[in-house]
Amino acid sequence: MHTVLQIIAFLLLGVVLGAGYFALLHAEVGQFVRGGSARYAIVTHLLRLAVAVLVFWLIAQYGAMALLASLAGFTLVLATLKPLTTP
Repeated sequence: MHTVLQIIAFLLLGVVLGAGYFALLHAEVGQFVRGGSARYAIVTHLLRLAVAVLVFWLIAQYGAMALLASLAGFTLVLATLKPLTTP
């Protein structure tokens, strides 16, 4: 039972990380569309990647099961995003 709770916790952590990651990506793309500052876009891009790498590295310290569960949560967020193109 303890392992199941850990998997659920890391799955939820992956969902939170994915939601933040893709929200920042949305803000970054919005900056490009509005013709915003290139410096802001670069900083946002690097910050987004650095935080994701750091969090996944920290999660990997708990083992493969934790890493796979959090990656599943992250991917679940990606799968639920609506497509950017319309038919």
